[in-house]
Amino acid sequence: MAVVNEKSTIFRDELAGGDVIDAGLAKGREFHATGSVSNAATDSAASTYKIADLPADAILSDRTFFDVQNDGFAQIQIGTLTDATALVNQTKATENIITPIVNGDANHGLPLWQVLGLSENPGGFIGIYKHAAAGATGAGSMPFRLSWLA
Repeated sequence: MAVVNEKSTIFRDELAGGDVIDAGLAKGREFHATGSVSNAATDSAASTYKIADLPADAILSDRTFFDVQNDGFAQIQIGTLTDATALVNQTKATENIITPIVNGDANHGLPLWQVLGLSENPGGFIGIYKHAAAGATGAGSMPFRLSWLA
């Protein structure tokens, strides 16, 4: 059996060179934004609600959540302005707290642009939006917390 000495992805082999380690992964600072977005009972399909602008290379953490218990829509869609379901697409009845990033899942440790399914890093900031797939079932609000490393 071979004896192997390896490093995780947050260390660079100084002698062999190689890729420079992503500072967000290795030494990133954690940021949080806590807020709420509300809707009226008369809001119709195709309405959009801007949640935040996040750095394209931000690494969302599992502390990110959307509390949809009192949201005014039956279908919860959160994504970019042009891709309504890039981050979340599920019915409100599925669960009250939606956590789009789960420890160890396929999106764990990926930059936001990859989590959203973009083919390349657009640089700068990416707007995160809630979208109405159908008319509101009533007035409501969706508290949220965005947590990311940068």
